[in-house]
Amino acid sequence: MASRAQHIRVGLFATATLILLGVVLAVFGGLRLWDDVDRYRIVFDTSVIGLEPGAQVYLNGIKVGTVDDVDVAASDIAKVAVVIKVKHDAPIHTDTRAILQHAGITGLKTIDLRGGTSATPRLAAGAEIATGTGSVDKLEAQAQAIVDDAAALVRRAHQLTDHLVAVTDSVSAIAEPATRAANELAATSAALRATVDENRAGLRQSIAAIRGAATGASELFDGQAAQLFTSAGDVVAELRKLLVANEGPLRAAVFDLRQASRSFKELARDVRQKPSRLLFSSTPAERQLP
Repeated sequence: MASRAQHIRVGLFATATLILLGVVLAVFGGLRLWDDVDRYRIVFDTSVIGLEPGAQVYLNGIKVGTVDDVDVAASDIAKVAVVIKVKHDAPIHTDTRAILQHAGITGLKTIDLRGGTSATPRLAAGAEIATGTGSVDKLEAQAQAIVDDAAALVRRAHQLTDHLVAVTDSVSAIAEPATRAANELAATSAALRATVDENRAGLRQSIAAIRGAATGASELFDGQAAQLFTSAGDVVAELRKLLVANEGPLRAAVFDLRQASRSFKELARDVRQKPSRLLFSSTPAERQLP
């Protein structure tokens, strides 16, 4: 039969084995029977490169926990699901936001929980914390905007270059005919200048002849006009003399015309009143000379 000492050694060995097994299960099996922590889930839409399990979790810059797990989101493989464990008394509310931050210049990242007010309820353990926009995201967005603007500027520069080439070709096409026209105009001007030089003497003579003809015509007109005025004066004087010499007969003729006009008027009036007077009329009285 086994001695009592052997039973004691077997019991101690079994106890040590159980204790060691419990430690192994607690460390490597994920047993967290005495953990006073809360776990939350965060889903990021962008890459979380540099974020590893065990990375620090801060609440407004104060360390409150660590990253427990990083994996691809089951609902969308384009997203990353991160599980964090924080102190049970960490004030995480429904309006708290999770932001990725760089940990120095090593390239590693941490999670900073920001925001949250006392007016909102606390977030239940196991719930999902919404993500926010941090300085890294802002820098990435600005960098992307700068890249897009640079690409747009490059495209615009290419378009301007193409347009400039087209305009240059058009200017060249216009410049050639303009140059030819200028050369032809210069040649025409030279020929015209030579023609003027050759005919300058003749032109001067022609101008002098025209000027002399104009002077002669003016003198001739002046002489003829004087003669015409003199002749007209003589005619007027002769007419005046003739009128004076025949003033009596002219007055008698005018008087006779007036008397004849009155007689015709009276005859017309009598005929209208008594048409029979045309057949039976009295002998007219003898006309008295003035």
